[in-house]
Amino acid sequence: MKQLVVFLIFINILNATSFQEANNVHKNQGALKAIPLYKKLAKENNTKALNTLAIIFIQGDGVKKDIKRAYKLLKKSEKLHSSQAKYLLGKIYQSNKSPYYNKIKAYNSFVDSANEGYSKSQTMIGKYFLFGKLVDKDYEKALYYFKKASKQKDYSSNCYIAYMYASGSGVFPNFGRAHQFAKDQYRLGNKLCKKVWKDYNLGKYKKDDGWQIGDYNKPVK
Repeated sequence: MKQLVVFLIFINILNATSFQEANNVHKNQGALKAIPLYKKLAKENNTKALNTLAIIFIQGDGVKKDIKRAYKLLKKSEKLHSSQAKYLLGKIYQSNKSPYYNKIKAYNSFVDSANEGYSKSQTMIGKYFLFGKLVDKDYEKALYYFKKASKQKDYSSNCYIAYMYASGSGVFPNFGRAHQFAKDQYRLGNKLCKKVWKDYNLGKYKKDDGWQIGDYNKPVK
């Protein structure tokens, strides 16, 4: 049994190294050079390779954009239980320019991925509940998903948390806490954080200690 575990760990290391090599080629030599390497890994059911290939075809990275090809790759990755694939499929379903446009499928795909712990999907579902997209507004659920994403360092979620505390959306207004969650992304130029910072004049609340009250007081660094 011990030998089997060691063997499986060794195989996983090989797969990870192989993907890393392909990814390094991609970064240093471009997508065209990396595609054959990703394809080889994709045939071996490597979900990272499948998802990366899909992104290449979605973005047209060195190749012609091909949503249908990307969709096929992501469906294969989804069957292999990739939460990232479900997120990317949700983005495809969400776009009204996509031949697969379907708002309900988009939501369901994001929910599945979010509940599996994928941070970008958690931020996306938080937005659904915050703004009442397709579902009724539910600030408690919105804040729940934004916090989940924030704790995984999906920093875009911090801007939505800042907005909720600044605007009092489902929570008692707390400008000190809003400042804490907005400041880093504001400095990095995030559009939403810049808007919240300006609209609620958050710069003047940096000495407010009110943000210290509660179960999640400031973003994870």
